[in-house]
Amino acid sequence: MALTHILIDGYNLLHASAGTDHDWMPLPLEDARSAMVDFLATRRWGRRERITVVFDGSGTSALDMRAENQRGIEVLFSEAGVTADEVIQQIVRDAPNPRKILVVSADREIRDFVIRHGAKVIAPSSFLSTSEEHHQQRRRHTGEPPEKYRGAGPGEVEHWRRIFGFDDEDAE
Repeated sequence: MALTHILIDGYNLLHASAGTDHDWMPLPLEDARSAMVDFLATRRWGRRERITVVFDGSGTSALDMRAENQRGIEVLFSEAGVTADEVIQQIVRDAPNPRKILVVSADREIRDFVIRHGAKVIAPSSFLSTSEEHHQQRRRHTGEPPEKYRGAGPGEVEHWRRIFGFDDEDAE
């Protein structure tokens, strides 16, 4: 059965990145969350699965739950007094078919809950390595050069600006 929803305990995944090639822990919190979302957006397992990352909210929001969509990834912040774990449990409990959900969490209570409700579960460290493996396999099969993923190198932006007739005044 194909997965339709990957549900991620955000801070679990963030902490699992420590010591990996994608260590977001040294970054300021907002930058770390953003880098993690970028990682998820570029390393989707399939083309159609929904990805939701749930973070514990700051407790200062008057909203029931803050939600954002970043690069096709749904990012939720729990409301004051509610943990990300509780939000994950509610999503799994309310799902019409929990068997199509994969939950990424190291929290034993969440893992036990998810399994009891028929969803699948994976440890954050395993999710990171599996996501990277999928990404590398796709890149090998596309035949696209690695330069495509690195972005413009030093001097290249200026070179192309000159080629297309842009000057510094156009940038303002």
